[in-house]
Amino acid sequence: MIVDVHTHVGYTKYVGDTLNAERVLKIMDEVGVDKAVLIPALSAGRPLPADKAAEEVKKAPDRLVAFAAVNPKEKDAVAKLEEAVVKYGAKGLKIHPTFQALPADDEIWVYPLVEKAQELKIPVMFHSGEGPYATPWQIGLVAMDFPKATIIMAHMGLNSLSYTEGAIKMAKRASNLILETAGVVYDNPITKACQAIGSDRIIFGSDAPINNPLHEIKKIQVAKISEEDKKKILGENIARILGLWGY
Repeated sequence: MIVDVHTHVGYTKYVGDTLNAERVLKIMDEVGVDKAVLIPALSAGRPLPADKAAEEVKKAPDRLVAFAAVNPKEKDAVAKLEEAVVKYGAKGLKIHPTFQALPADDEIWVYPLVEKAQELKIPVMFHSGEGPYATPWQIGLVAMDFPKATIIMAHMGLNSLSYTEGAIKMAKRASNLILETAGVVYDNPITKACQAIGSDRIIFGSDAPINNPLHEIKKIQVAKISEEDKKKILGENIARILGLWGY
């Protein structure tokens, strides 16, 4: 089973169009992805509301779930997150420090959302990959400050070898930090992460339909890790983390 934890719905300036479940499902079918998490795109500053994300999930409820996205700077951000989870069934929260223009470890805007996510028992996914807001070290600090929360570092540092090294170092220090592989430079960081923290805290994502999942899957398949590790990373781990699809 392959589960893509990082696909997008809503408007994104990088495609110049509105992304929907149909586009995600089409790519999933083309490359052999079984299940996916839909995340409201944040590049344009207009995340898809939770009720609309829930409508996208209804197009294939056996294959799709959604994460929520809110504006951390809005006064009712925490209430909106709770509504997304309790009323509309969101299974996690996505924060994009770069596009939302605030540090990942911001105690005023971000930490109340992480605290609420911890209470609701849902993971928080942070985009990582650029300074000054989205470095692996800042996201690692969030994980250390909230040891009972599940923190997912999307891209595990992205396309910088120094940042992927930082992501692995922070995951060694915070056992609640999960590394996600979308956009990771080369396959070697995936191998190194498995050697450093084991395969149970590494998950597959692609950024579809903005990005094609095929080469993201291939990086995991060619990594110098066991077949069991590959199975865990490609689907079993995120199914277990979310408590879905038989796990």
